[in-house]
Amino acid sequence: MSVLYLALAIYIVGVAIVLYLRPSIMFHPDSGTWKEFGLDSSNRNTVFPFWMFTIVWAFLSYAIASIGNVFVANVVLQSTPGESSYMDMDVGESDMKPISEIRYTEPARQVVHTESQLAPRVRAPRVPKVAPSVPAPVFTPTPAPAQQLPGYYIVEPQPSGVPKFIYFGHEPPTFENLTPHS
Repeated sequence: MSVLYLALAIYIVGVAIVLYLRPSIMFHPDSGTWKEFGLDSSNRNTVFPFWMFTIVWAFLSYAIASIGNVFVANVVLQSTPGESSYMDMDVGESDMKPISEIRYTEPARQVVHTESQLAPRVRAPRVPKVAPSVPAPVFTPTPAPAQQLPGYYIVEPQPSGVPKFIYFGHEPPTFENLTPHS
């Protein structure tokens, strides 16, 4: 995040300097107004207007901030005393190799143990399943009526209000003929 803040500061300073100096490549010398983008050789057009400068300067300021951050980080890391500091190592000029001459060396092989060499595994004891304290509910189906009445309902659409159901069959079902008599 510090790179972004540094880039923003560089950007604002650069734009402020250009707006203060008003170079003739971007601004009209007599009035100080911006020149338009164009390839004409007239005094009112330019190939590098102010808006293009701000876009290019945004990228450049971020690049400058990134390079500056890397440079500062390297200086700080090299000047910090520590056990693994590169400067503290007792290495002569003749011992240092160019990076192109350093070759890859394979790491040492890992020791692989077979099952017979390892200690036997101890298994956790099995815990018996405990029966639930609350009995499971028993569902019994409702007995079907002694006889099914043939017929069916249809819905008659109404312009407003509750729809009307019409029964088609021998006799409409009632509460008495739906429940079985005991």
